[in-house]
Amino acid sequence: MLTLNNIESELSYAYLHAVASRAGLICEVTGRHSDDAGVDAVLRVKGQLAPDSVLTQFTADVQLKATRQTPVLENGHFQYRIKRKSYDELRSTKTGAPQLLIVLYLPDDETKWLEHDEDRLLTRKCAYWVSLRGAPDIDQGSQVIAIPESNVLSVDGVRSLMTRLSKEEVISYVR
Repeated sequence: MLTLNNIESELSYAYLHAVASRAGLICEVTGRHSDDAGVDAVLRVKGQLAPDSVLTQFTADVQLKATRQTPVLENGHFQYRIKRKSYDELRSTKTGAPQLLIVLYLPDDETKWLEHDEDRLLTRKCAYWVSLRGAPDIDQGSQVIAIPESNVLSVDGVRSLMTRLSKEEVISYVR
């Protein structure tokens, strides 16, 4: 049996995969070597997302997190604590592919995480994305980051994000 932590991780990937697939994007789970580098999944684009897209074939590296903690909303941002190793990997400005953190907020009650019947498959709560590119250096073991409430990982949200990246927009961290 999977541990609750492993179930949370699998649900975060399933959420990303479902949303990305519906948006017409390729979503690939990575292996343990990429996981050691802080990459859990890769979003891949092959095709023109917009008439003014510069890139028609590119990737974005994704680190996935899931939590049962009730999200704290402050000034339009959710507060989320991340370990320094992950923070440092995600804030790098020396990567070829954009680095994204996606956090799936799950209900505290694990029986509400996933429900289904003959008409639907329902995942409760929501995932949000953030780029930590260019975030400041820290000297402690973890850091509270701010995830914009507007960065919903929805079909439209992920398509809009990848369209921005297709136009070579650099998305940096803004607290």
